[in-house]
Amino acid sequence: MDILEEYSRHIDKDEIVDLTLRLIEKKTINPPGNEYLAKDIIVSSLKELGAKVEIFEKEKGRPNILGRLGEGEPSVAIITHLDVVPAGSGWTTDPFKPQVREGRIYGRGSLDNKGPYAAAWAGVKALLKSSVPLKGSIIIGAVADEERGSHSGMKFLLEKGFSPSFCLIPDGGRLDEAIIGEKGMMWVALRTFGKAAHASTPEEGENAIYKLVNFASSLSRFQFEGEHHAMFGDPTLNLGKIEGGSEAANMVPDRCSGIVDIRYPLGLRREDMVSQLENLARKTGSDIKMEVITSKEPHLLTQDHPLAVAFQGVAKDMKLNLRLGTIGGVTIAKDLYFKGIPSIVHSPAEDSVAHRANEYVKVENLVFCAKLWAGVIYELVGG
Repeated sequence: MDILEEYSRHIDKDEIVDLTLRLIEKKTINPPGNEYLAKDIIVSSLKELGAKVEIFEKEKGRPNILGRLGEGEPSVAIITHLDVVPAGSGWTTDPFKPQVREGRIYGRGSLDNKGPYAAAWAGVKALLKSSVPLKGSIIIGAVADEERGSHSGMKFLLEKGFSPSFCLIPDGGRLDEAIIGEKGMMWVALRTFGKAAHASTPEEGENAIYKLVNFASSLSRFQFEGEHHAMFGDPTLNLGKIEGGSEAANMVPDRCSGIVDIRYPLGLRREDMVSQLENLARKTGSDIKMEVITSKEPHLLTQDHPLAVAFQGVAKDMKLNLRLGTIGGVTIAKDLYFKGIPSIVHSPAEDSVAHRANEYVKVENLVFCAKLWAGVIYELVGG
């Protein structure tokens, strides 16, 4: 019996389903988070593995829970998150009373990210129950605040010294695509200023809203120039917010503001993109003040990195044609990468149903990922 068969026979589908259902029932909606509602379930599951459990809290009631198995290096972590986005409208069932129908688990957090925790837990449990030799250490965890920037979650853990040799993040990509890179993100604040006047004599004023709207129409057709890394798609731009106006509708507004969200690939520079926007403003005759208010650099793990090689190798053994790709979204992998921790993002998803009504995950995909992730862990810390 080969190693894949040895540990795979210990993966229990019913345990994965049961743990997923129990976690979904806990309304860990962010904001405010309330991750403590799932704390006992996570701690109990980790103790069942024989893990040394540590809990870190930046905010009361928002635990980051880590379970460590084994000692020393290398260490491989598999990290999910406890918080979920609000349910929203459009559900055909109660999003926090999960249901299993036709091989799918329905409920808020089924895919993002409670089903993946159950799969990760089941995969690690199968490794421990099998006879396969292990060295180094395994860390399995569930963190807080991923949906709102990770300030009370992964960012806090990194401040506390969290530093595994490798990290698997079951929270993005697709079943057939593991994510090794993410675009950079930049928010640029736009501000225009005018002159207030009475609405009955607008010619005596200067309308700040018109200035921004004129520029906004040009943005809708704008494309950044410059060469970038072939693993990434083209840069994107979205004017996602506009605020302006006077205290009353019968006044000419003297100020208006907006925020542009830019996702940019490796190879482009923030300064060049801002410069291109400023040139656009000049060409359109728009007097726009610009300021970068948030930015994150793009990152990319090399395809020959041991973590990427392990992922593709195990997937091949499991007859999965796994691609390595990049995304425009930002996950905790970026925070880890810039702390020198190589990470890969993967998911049991086939369809983009996270954050949507009637979110679901296929049970067979959770079982498949339990085997795949366990195999990757073994490749990295197997004896």
